[in-house]
Amino acid sequence: MKHADNINTPLLYRLSFITALVVAPHFQRLDLSITLALLAVLTLRLTTLYFTRWKPGRLLLFFVTILCAVLIFSVYPLLMGLEAKVALLSLMLSLKLMECRTQRDLKIVVFLGYFTLITHFLFDQEMLLVGYIFLMVIALTSLLVESSRSSKATGWRFTSLRYSASLLLQAMPIMLVLFFLFPRISGPLWNLGVDNSTGRTGLSDSMTPGSISNLIRSRAVAFRVDFDQAAPPPRQRYWRGPVLWRTDGKRWTRAKFLQAAPVTYRSSAQPIRYQVTLEPSPNDWLYALDLPETLPPEATLLPDFQILAKEIRNQRYRYAATSRLAYHTGPLNQREQRLALQLPDNITTRMEELVRQWRLEASTDRDLVNRALRHFRTEPFYYTLTPPLLGDNPSDQFLFESRRGFCEHYATSFTTLMRIAGIPSRVVTGYQGGELNPIGNYLIVRQSDAHAWSEVWLEESGWTRVDPTAAVAPERIEQTFEFDLEENSGLGIPVIFSAGDYGLFKNLTRQFRLGVDAANASWHRWILGYSKEQQQKLMQQFGLENLSAMKLALGMILATALLIPILLYLLRLRGEVKPDPVVKDYQRFCKRLSRTGIKRFPHEGPKDFAQRVMRKRPDLKPSVNAITQHYIKLRYGRSDGTKLRQQFHRLVRQFRA
Repeated sequence: MKHADNINTPLLYRLSFITALVVAPHFQRLDLSITLALLAVLTLRLTTLYFTRWKPGRLLLFFVTILCAVLIFSVYPLLMGLEAKVALLSLMLSLKLMECRTQRDLKIVVFLGYFTLITHFLFDQEMLLVGYIFLMVIALTSLLVESSRSSKATGWRFTSLRYSASLLLQAMPIMLVLFFLFPRISGPLWNLGVDNSTGRTGLSDSMTPGSISNLIRSRAVAFRVDFDQAAPPPRQRYWRGPVLWRTDGKRWTRAKFLQAAPVTYRSSAQPIRYQVTLEPSPNDWLYALDLPETLPPEATLLPDFQILAKEIRNQRYRYAATSRLAYHTGPLNQREQRLALQLPDNITTRMEELVRQWRLEASTDRDLVNRALRHFRTEPFYYTLTPPLLGDNPSDQFLFESRRGFCEHYATSFTTLMRIAGIPSRVVTGYQGGELNPIGNYLIVRQSDAHAWSEVWLEESGWTRVDPTAAVAPERIEQTFEFDLEENSGLGIPVIFSAGDYGLFKNLTRQFRLGVDAANASWHRWILGYSKEQQQKLMQQFGLENLSAMKLALGMILATALLIPILLYLLRLRGEVKPDPVVKDYQRFCKRLSRTGIKRFPHEGPKDFAQRVMRKRPDLKPSVNAITQHYIKLRYGRSDGTKLRQQFHRLVRQFRA
């Protein structure tokens, strides 16, 4: 016997399809076996709906549940971590869908779907995902709307989707008031303390030949920069990151400074002020233009001008900084000098001979540096993404044999040669350049802008940046470039640079990409990064400076209390049924008769009312009869049309009692 609250098959089809879409974004982060199990359960549910004789019984449900439990505990034995919990929730949702038959079951599945949608924010908060989740909320709500109808659907009803969307749109004003006025704490709103850096790339605190050339293939955004004034030219956009001092001849690593020391320098250059929005990464350092002067309060400046900050890992972080692009640093202490002259054990005779020749030709350390750069510029060195593999002595093989390399090859070999010459030097890694986005007027620095260069210490200028890559491939430094990875995929083939001469299709694609990035940047700044500081800036624009948390909360309550009656009134106006023009004309006709003392009773139909009028006023019989006949045809008959309505309207307008 079929119960009255059982849901029909078309609604179950919709529920199954929407449930699959709700879980779908998790497929990319779950274990492959869990994903296949979810797909298998959803497919089994659809199969049993199509073949009605194969309804899932208790034995089948028990067997499938046991298999899913064994699978989940074999992949995640202790159920530790977000991925394990999300996998368990997704499997529970699909299993509940298998036994869904009644209205109560449908509501449970829908509310489990709402909860599953929330878990997507634990891994990603991008604008596109939020739009997708909003659509899924509309779809799930439409199922509740459909299930509450007295007449069950036999197909796909778009009126339920429209009604569901209208319900959510009605709640939008209150949602915006609560979002912007709710008192904030310092820090971004969506800092959930979870690791959402899966799949992201970035610089490391060590470097080997080929590490940066592998990173440069990624077009992912590393950070974005908003300048308070005009952005410096590309050749001055060196974004300082980890500074590498130690080397074993193949690998370069950072030096450990036990504590930050006062940084001494002098500069006559104008300061450059900017704000950086750093994308999530597993690192604890910040990036700044050379030379960082002012930093965020929670950051520390090390003696080698590297910036470290606590509690920024795996979260988007925005900070303000000030830098000087021309400076003179102070003298070296004994530890820094020892680190900056440390040499590995694999220094070869021909490396020493090359440096000895340069020293004979140079009268000062600066002359020797220029002589080394001229060597890279005049000898057949090539800048390539796919350098040949090097052995245990990469610097020697690169300098005298392959002569094909990326920025890390040039920076490390140049630094080694300077140390052989007795000039203190070190390797600096970071990013160089960036792409200015005219839509939003900010700089986009991508992983493909990763770079390595050298710093040498000279008596007359202190630590001085020297970029040997610029001697070989000045295009890499002077302009924002794009290159085709396919054209440069061969082993050792030099990079072919493009100066920005794009075709129509590429220009349109680039403009679209920049527009999407500008939208994402605004989303990150005003939604994901909406913090106490952002809230204060927003309040200042309305002349409400220095509002306390208590005043903000009272303002939020007051605004919500005023908004709810306004929304209710607008909804009431929208819900009022507009009278039919035919009924409106007939009411005007009845009103004119009431002025003569002939009022229509509430129970009286148009025909009975007309007969009573004609008995009392025989002189009105032709016009009353014509108006009544037209009204009955239009209101109750099948004769309706523009011409007949116009005739009825004219008869009522001409009627005089």
